[in-house]
Amino acid sequence: MFTSIVRYSLEELRFLRSLDDLRNLRDKVAYKLPRKVGPLERSPGVPLSLQIEPTNVCNLRCTTCSVSRTSLKRGYMDVGLFQNIVSEASEIGVKRIYLYMHGEPMLHPKIVEMIGFIKSKGLAVHMTTNGTLLGPETSAELLSAGVNSADHLTISFLGHSKESHEAIMVGVDHDVIVRNVTELLRLRKELRVNGPVIETILHPTPETQHEIEEYLRFWRDRVDHARLGEISISFQEYKKAGASAVTRTGPCNTLLTRMPICWNGRVPLCVMDVDGDWTMGDLNENSITEIWNSEQLRAIRRLHEQRQFEKLPFCLHCDI
Repeated sequence: MFTSIVRYSLEELRFLRSLDDLRNLRDKVAYKLPRKVGPLERSPGVPLSLQIEPTNVCNLRCTTCSVSRTSLKRGYMDVGLFQNIVSEASEIGVKRIYLYMHGEPMLHPKIVEMIGFIKSKGLAVHMTTNGTLLGPETSAELLSAGVNSADHLTISFLGHSKESHEAIMVGVDHDVIVRNVTELLRLRKELRVNGPVIETILHPTPETQHEIEEYLRFWRDRVDHARLGEISISFQEYKKAGASAVTRTGPCNTLLTRMPICWNGRVPLCVMDVDGDWTMGDLNENSITEIWNSEQLRAIRRLHEQRQFEKLPFCLHCDI
């Protein structure tokens, strides 16, 4: 763990080319520390980040994903609503927007415009994508949207080899993804844009554990970060008959630091709440601060702090 943190930090130093880049690195550290240990230096009255869902539509059918079983209506976030949310976030001191949740964000027809608006408000953006739509034209538009070293673009994998990648992320073409990422990196260099940080992440399954070392060897010399993640069992088996039960042992830092927002403006308790059974509010009607500081959410946080998870069945069986 320590070695990977050191490697990650050294890789980030590559982007130090100006005073602004130094500030961006400082802000990343200031964000990641409270994400790990709880919000120390920021007011608990403001979330550290927002996780906005441009759409819950996806063009792949991953075998590990439970979103295909959701009962929620599919749709795309209204740009006006999006701009209102980001504008308020900027005004109250939120610094980072995660631009993905239960769908493929690049399917939103205005995704580049959305990224540009985030940057116009001085916020950092982190988008995770399956990479299928990162063609040369879209990549060039994305790189021209005001992105810099504060921002991250993550391409997600569930398998490294062509066989496992295409078998688990059904509908993907492995060769196209490798080509798209390679071209994106080339364009970033050609356009002399110092960002976004381009990284890959592999979420190994039991069937792909043996591919980890090969994945790291292949991508470490190509992208800025080659990361390893985990697959959440509670997400994978959400509302699945005979699902394996996990039991929470400690408070959830995500609950204390990040507000998830669905494409229609509704705020679920957590990104794991795929069907929105635990809705905390609606940003068509309420502000970010009203929802974040609501008695409902404060009571749930208190139960987490007191480790009374048996009173929160949704949280009790969550492994994030």
